[in-house]
Amino acid sequence: MANERVAIVKVVEQRIDTALEEIACLLGGLDDVIPAGSRVLIKPNFVFPPTDRGITHPELVEAVVRLAADFSPREILIAEGSADVYTTQGFRFQGMGRIAARYGARLVDLNLEEGIKTPVPSELGREYIMVPKAIAESDALISLPVFKLWGGNPLSLSLKNLIGTYGGRYYGYNKDSQHRGYLEGYTLPGELGTELGAHQPDTHTSICALNVAIKTHLAIIDGLEGGDGGGNFIRLDTLIAGKNPVATDTVAYEMAHVDASQVKTLQLCQQHGLGPCDLSEIEVVGERIENASFDLARLRDNVLELPVDFCLNLLSTGELLQVQRAMYLYNMIDADTPQLSERDDLLASLTGVISAPGYYATAINKCSNYAVDLLAIIAREGGTSGSLERVYQTFTEQHSRLFCYPSHRTLTRLGLAYAVDSTTRDYYVLPEGIVQALG
Repeated sequence: MANERVAIVKVVEQRIDTALEEIACLLGGLDDVIPAGSRVLIKPNFVFPPTDRGITHPELVEAVVRLAADFSPREILIAEGSADVYTTQGFRFQGMGRIAARYGARLVDLNLEEGIKTPVPSELGREYIMVPKAIAESDALISLPVFKLWGGNPLSLSLKNLIGTYGGRYYGYNKDSQHRGYLEGYTLPGELGTELGAHQPDTHTSICALNVAIKTHLAIIDGLEGGDGGGNFIRLDTLIAGKNPVATDTVAYEMAHVDASQVKTLQLCQQHGLGPCDLSEIEVVGERIENASFDLARLRDNVLELPVDFCLNLLSTGELLQVQRAMYLYNMIDADTPQLSERDDLLASLTGVISAPGYYATAINKCSNYAVDLLAIIAREGGTSGSLERVYQTFTEQHSRLFCYPSHRTLTRLGLAYAVDSTTRDYYVLPEGIVQALG
């Protein structure tokens, strides 16, 4: 019988607060995680901001801080120990000072914290971990990792997010400088560290040891965007959350088309009683895994085309209404067909229209030559590794600085191209089959 529960929730209209309320309900409430009068520590992943390699969205951090504040805690801490920049610089770039001031939270640089020597099983390659005092003295730790591929682990999720708690004061500012300090330019004087590095004796046992020493009370995986850890990403508007980090990561691995039971980090954590990495022992609530899945490895090949329903779901309800109006205007929908207003109805109706045989050919014929040229540029230079800015620059160069936005609106209203927002760079994706139809 399943004994751990993990929630998968879609963020609609970018309302993260609503998604968090749904998570709390699906997980049976959060009173046990954030008791009134408790000290709550929120741990994002700000390894090296600013970056396009995938870090926790500040909007999620703020939403979780706001959620925690509703439970009347004694104190809220936002804590990180960045690896490749100074933590305080990461806080500044991500607007954490503003968020902390707004909700009365305190920012903590875990790289500077005094450590509390905490024993761990010797088979994990070390006798103890210097747990930052701010963590040791907190009642609840909420982890906010990112849904992305990472090294040979192969994903960076909530278990790995604790690497940021290996404080630079003891482990070096890049978490491994004691073992890589001989490399020219890798570390700086005074930042070498004295303890066994964060990736020693290997990453799997190091992460397991951390999670033995430090309990995560709530893991909320930031799947607002999925990334490959190499600068390629895609909007997914998804959160994966659970009160057990091993179970939560297991579900996220399965969503990324990775067999969690074969991941060494999860195996080690399960062996040490930290949680299950077998889906048969996990109750998944909210969205079904198969409905929320995305193969993150696809990002390495630059995703250009995606299913029509996926593309449409990236749009706000207001944008969907604009597409519906255009369908009537261009006679793509019969004039006597009732107009819709509810999001789910709009998604189903528009998916049916755009997916119909011959739709692309008909829609392209209704475009101006300029709009067709813009679509061709997107097909050539777009995708999740491209950017709107590059597409627009190419268009204006090709057409003597002609204003491109009327063509953009044409493609948008006919569902031929989808502009996707991102915290790093905005880009276009296309519905499946459009490149072939374009010829």
